Amino acid sequence: MTKVREPSSVVEMAEMCRKAQDKVMAMSGGRKDQYDMARAIADRLQDCDYYEIDASIGKATDDMFEQLFMHRATQTITIDKDCRLPSKTCAFWQRGTTIQFPDWGPVPFMYFAVEEKDGTFVYAVSPYFSTIMFGGYQVEVEGGTLLEEGQTEEDQQLNLSNVLTVAAMCSILNQPSFTKKEPAGSRQERRAAKRSGTYAADAWHKITWNIGEEVKAKLTRDEPVRCMPLHYTRGHWRRAEEGWKNTTLRKDGLWYQWIEGFWSGHPAFGIKKAYHAPKMGDAA
Repeated sequence: MTKVREPSSVVEMAEMCRKAQDKVMAMSGGRKDQYDMARAIADRLQDCDYYEIDASIGKATDDMFEQLFMHRATQTITIDKDCRLPSKTCAFWQRGTTIQFPDWGPVPFMYFAVEEKDGTFVYAVSPYFSTIMFGGYQVEVEGGTLLEEGQTEEDQQLNLSNVLTVAAMCSILNQPSFTKKEPAGSRQERRAAKRSGTYAADAWHKITWNIGEEVKAKLTRDEPVRCMPLHYTRGHWRRAEEGWKNTTLRKDGLWYQWIEGFWSGHPAFGIKKAYHAPKMGDAA
């Protein structure tokens, strides 16, 4: 059995996956389906933007998954446009992300997502197993999840969970007010990848919060009132005076001002569940 080793960065993971696809093509023999899949993945890996996800953002992705999708019937889920991919072809890798097989595992993999005409399709790509297609999703379409028919209920739920994990992750990555991008991997790794002639020079991104750990710790210690988790305050009426903006004279004879709902806080401090929250694009 192949010895499993976790890569040190998304750059190393990409190179391991590329070499694995080359090996599959060389050993496919008469299996045209295997060759075609490996060739397609290898070609897409060349045009891909790679995202190395910080562990704290991975945790926030789990929280956002619960906020957006948990306890909702599949046919009623509407995936917001904020869940679109940051670019047409993306790979997302977080240290410790693995898949468990019945007789083998855990095995590291990265999410590989492609925007096609019919939707966004999500795969698991790894140096250690053949590419797995989880399914896909369409944004702003009720019941817009795309899963293969004929699956067991257990497999369908597992695949749906992986598809929606990518959607939830994108909903965070698409908020520049929360995250920042830096070059992923070491300079030596990026140079080696560039010499292969396979990847774009700016393909590597490490995603972290725009609040560093030192700033986060200082705020927590010195200004805890500012350490609010991301949360949504619903629109509401408050007492006002005649002439103020958005005011209405109500039945009790008093003037009130309508305050639109708003997001506030920062997901670096957590995400507070809100049943009436709108899309993340309205976040502060």
